[in-house]
Amino acid sequence: MTIIILQIVIGLLTAYLIYYAQQKGKNQADKEDLRKLTEIVEDVKRKNNEEIELLRANLSLLTDREKQIFNEEKQAIVIFFAQLNTWIWDSLNIYIYEYNHSNYQEISSRLIVMRDAYNQTNVAFSKVRLIVTDEEVIKAGHDAIIKTLELHHFKEGLLKRLVSTLSWEKILVDQIVNKEVDFRTMTSDLRDFYQRQAEKHEKDKKEITDEYFAKHNDIFKPALGEVNSFKDKAKVYLRKNK
Repeated sequence: MTIIILQIVIGLLTAYLIYYAQQKGKNQADKEDLRKLTEIVEDVKRKNNEEIELLRANLSLLTDREKQIFNEEKQAIVIFFAQLNTWIWDSLNIYIYEYNHSNYQEISSRLIVMRDAYNQTNVAFSKVRLIVTDEEVIKAGHDAIIKTLELHHFKEGLLKRLVSTLSWEKILVDQIVNKEVDFRTMTSDLRDFYQRQAEKHEKDKKEITDEYFAKHNDIFKPALGEVNSFKDKAKVYLRKNK
C-alpha cells in the first residue's frame, strides 16, 4: 500500500516537474520571441531614421539648388535689363542737330558705341534665354530688343547720311578758310557748281533733321514701352519666385 501511495506521489511529482519544465520552456521561448521582436522593431526604427535624415539632406540640397538657380535667373534678368537701358538711354541718346562739320567725326565713334551696346544686350539676353524658364519674360525681352533695334536702325541710318553731308561741308569750309577756293577768280561754272553742292548738302541736313524730329517719338515710345513691359513682367516673375 505504501509503495502504491509512493508511486502515486512520485507520478504526481513527475507530472508536475514535466509541467513546470514545459511552462518554463514556454516562458523562455516567449522571452526569446520578445527579444527578437524588439530587435526587429529597433532595426526598423533605425532604418526609418536613416531614411528620414537622408530625405532631409536631399531636400536641403534640392532647396539650396533651387535657390542657386533662382539667384542665377535673377542675376541674368538684372544684367539684361541694365544693358537694355544702357543701350536705349545711353548709346542711343543722340541728338542729330548737335553734329556739324567741326565735330562730325565723332559720329563714327558713336556708331561703334551703339553697335557694342546692341551686341552686349544680345549677349546678356542669351543668358536669360538659357536659364530663365518663364516664357512671358523671354518673349518680353525679345520684343524689347526688336523695338529698340528699330530705334537703333533709325538713328544709325540718319547718322550715316549726316556723315556724308558734313564731311563734304568740312572739305569746302577748309578750302575757303585756307584760301584754296577764291570765288572772286573762279569761273562762273565752277562757282555755280560749288553753290549747287552747298545748297544740296544744306538741303540734305535739313531733311535729316526734319526726319529725326518727325519720326523719333513714334519710334522711341514703342521701344520704351516694350522695355517697361519687360520690366513689369520680370518684377512679377521675380516676386513670385522669391
